[in-house]
Amino acid sequence: MSVERKYDGEYCQVHIKLEASGANIQIFSKSGRDSTSDRAGVHQAVRDSLRLGMTGCRITKQCILEGELVWNDDVGRIEPFHKIRRHVHRAGRYIGTARDSPIARSEHLMIIFYDIMLLDDAFCARQSQDKRRHLLERLIQRIPGRADVGFRQVIQFSSIDAAEGLRQAFASAIAQRWEGLVLKGCHDPYPSFGGDRASIKLKKDYIPGLGDTADFALLGGRHDVRETHGLGIGKVRWTAFYIGCLDNKKEVCHFAAKPKFRIIDMIDRHGIRKQDFIFLNRHGYFSQVPFDQSLSEYDIIPDSIRRLHPSTLFRIPFIVEMVGAGFDRPANAAYYTLRFPRMLKIHADRSLKDTIGFVELQEMAKTCIAAPADREWEEKAWYCRLRGQQRQE
Repeated sequence: MSVERKYDGEYCQVHIKLEASGANIQIFSKSGRDSTSDRAGVHQAVRDSLRLGMTGCRITKQCILEGELVWNDDVGRIEPFHKIRRHVHRAGRYIGTARDSPIARSEHLMIIFYDIMLLDDAFCARQSQDKRRHLLERLIQRIPGRADVGFRQVIQFSSIDAAEGLRQAFASAIAQRWEGLVLKGCHDPYPSFGGDRASIKLKKDYIPGLGDTADFALLGGRHDVRETHGLGIGKVRWTAFYIGCLDNKKEVCHFAAKPKFRIIDMIDRHGIRKQDFIFLNRHGYFSQVPFDQSLSEYDIIPDSIRRLHPSTLFRIPFIVEMVGAGFDRPANAAYYTLRFPRMLKIHADRSLKDTIGFVELQEMAKTCIAAPADREWEEKAWYCRLRGQQRQE
């Protein structure tokens, strides 16, 4: 198996066509939209890494490559996904950057290539992953901080120590704050041509007990008729729910102050199990009130930029345990929230005082994102947790 790093960036498919007038570059997004002009910041890195128009270029006609756009700086660090917003246009406009800090002179986009589909007249997608990787290595000239070929190691899964090798690789990935790993069969064609032989994503939040978890308050909900059919449970009052954090947790816990909540995110059917969705809709009925920023039970701190305004509030918020794929800064926000939040459990025996406060959440996020003080120690700790998880299963 080819065990590769999963990069926390934006997918791009790069089309190169050599013409008499020079090399033509087109870059497409995951949705298939032509985003060539939006990704102008990486054009020179593509040209230089492929040696277009230079001696040593291995393309004679055309080429199609797959890669990931990531944010980088002069130190060589690949930073969290949200920082890409400041470098990539959306139809000529920057979106979601209202509260982002200005771009530093050392910041720039970087492209990580990880697959090849076409080289001149050769359709590579049906070739093995090993062969495609070999072609990619020969084609790409690595440029530190600008262009590279994705990290990869090969683990022989038929060997007796395969599980040990994967466990060590996964522990190392977590300790380095990678988003995760992607497993591909070395002899498999490109996933779209492999039938049931698709790639496997491996992230710590996919394993029960290893993701970033905390208790939050569900403060209210809204209904979107377009989401009703996808739920498959008939008519419901709410199709999405709003996640809140206590902004004054210390005062609430020690001085019985009136709670003040920040609404920091929203969760819908993609992050809630069907039985929990039914529970929230049934029991929320008994404490629902129209949205207002001030109730007798608690206050809502307004946010005019993100506009996370439920149509209904719950006088008695639900206390829920959530897990996420690390942390991220949402568009137009100056704070961190769980990335891809998913609800694990509704707690009927806990109060607002048991939920994570806004300040606590920010501290937790910064700790999880920052490079470890002692990477070797943390890698060993994660390795032990993975072994313990295996024994429990």
